[in-house]
Amino acid sequence: MSLTRTLENLTRRCLPPAGARLAKRLAVGTRARLQARACREGFRVYGDRYPQKVLFVAGLPKSGTTWVEKMLSSFPGFHEMLIPEVAAHELATGGSHDFELPEDMFSRFKDMLVLTKMHCHGSVHNAEVLRRAGVRYVVLFRDLRDVAVSNYFYVCNTPWHPEYPLYQGRSVEEGLTTFAERTLPGYVAWVRGWQANREPERSLVFRYEDLLEDDLGCLRQMAALFELPGDDEELRQIAERNSFKAMSGGRERGQESGSSFQRKGEAGDWKNHFTPELRDIYKREIGAFLVEQGYEQDDNW
Repeated sequence: MSLTRTLENLTRRCLPPAGARLAKRLAVGTRARLQARACREGFRVYGDRYPQKVLFVAGLPKSGTTWVEKMLSSFPGFHEMLIPEVAAHELATGGSHDFELPEDMFSRFKDMLVLTKMHCHGSVHNAEVLRRAGVRYVVLFRDLRDVAVSNYFYVCNTPWHPEYPLYQGRSVEEGLTTFAERTLPGYVAWVRGWQANREPERSLVFRYEDLLEDDLGCLRQMAALFELPGDDEELRQIAERNSFKAMSGGRERGQESGSSFQRKGEAGDWKNHFTPELRDIYKREIGAFLVEQGYEQDDNW
């Protein structure tokens, strides 16, 4: 388990919500310095091995970005790096899916091997920052109904999350209604933004459902995009070491742990939680989007 995840688990168990948010805010700078040190050391030892020094992953929240991060960090020398502005933006606004990349972001990574996983959107500005830096990237999203369910359980178990007060003590139906009202439109714009503005020759787009169906195949494509070394057997071992069963402590997909970051790991879990009223709400908000993205054939779901 990473240092970040260990500290988050301790904070979740030991501090009240206000204290957890303060601890998260105070820890941001220290975490960034430790991450930068690890990235520089990785470059010192392994820098000559990799043509691409930055692995950039832009994922819609609760869409498999941590899974992809775990697979990519299996390549020696690469370490997670999250710039402090991202955490500050999330704590101030409730999320980072509308975050704009700093103009100088990638110049900060000189002499580092960096794996940076972010939830930033595919704005014209962000796509241009990536283009000018020559950075290749992977984009991830998921059925927004499953995102909504996963977000509800995650926020309810994350006392430092800025939206924790909006979800704490609320039923699943109440929480999913709140998500539809507050967050769904922004997430639709997130997906469409990346689809419209990304550079196809420098990027890949995966759905979480693609990873569930063929994680090794997706890893092969990512390794080719980022020019990462390794034969098929090495890639297969990376995929196996980072499967849902391995990351969840032995649970199979579909076996739920509400308090775990790897809660359930399946597609279509929304069907277990949506009432007829919720279906109507989500049809109004994203019915056309689900058809557009191939998740539904029509509104009869």
